[in-house]
Amino acid sequence: MGLGAFENLPTYSINHKLLIELVRSYDLFDNTISTGAGQFLITTKKIGYAFGLNSTEDVEDELNDEEKEAHKLFKGKSLKFIGDMLRSCKVETEREKRMFKRVFSLFIQKSFLCPVSSANISPKHLTVIRDIENTHKRNWAHHVNTFLVNVIMEFKEKQSKGATSC
Repeated sequence: MGLGAFENLPTYSINHKLLIELVRSYDLFDNTISTGAGQFLITTKKIGYAFGLNSTEDVEDELNDEEKEAHKLFKGKSLKFIGDMLRSCKVETEREKRMFKRVFSLFIQKSFLCPVSSANISPKHLTVIRDIENTHKRNWAHHVNTFLVNVIMEFKEKQSKGATSC
C-alpha cells in the first residue's frame, strides 16, 4: 500500500509546560484561551478551517455487526498494534477495504487529530469506526473540538481534586 512514509513523519514535541499553561488558560465555559495577547475563541468551525477538516455534517448511527466486531478488535489495543495492522491490511474484498479504512482512520486520529499520552486506543477513539463508508461526511472538526474539551475537563478535574485533597 505504500504506507512506509508514515514512518518518516516527524514527531512533534511540544513543551509540556506550554501545554499545561494552555490547558490552564482554557475557559471551558466560554471556549476561549486567554493569553497575553488577549482571548481567543475556539470553535468547531475554526478547528475545521485550521486543520482542513469537515465541520458541517456528522454521522451518528448504531453499530452494525461488522462495526461491533471491529470495536472489540481495537478496544484497548496499542498504537503499535494499529500501525502493524495498517501495514499488513489486505484490500482485496470490500470487507477488507472497510477494515483498512477503519484502521487508517484510527491511526490518523490517534496519531494526529486526537493524540493522548496513553499508547492504547480509548473508547473515545473508537467512534470513527461507525459508518466508515461515509467517513468523509463526519464532522471531524466537531470531533476534535469535543475531544479537546473533554481532555481539558478531565485534566482540570484531576487538578482540582489534587488541590483539595491536602
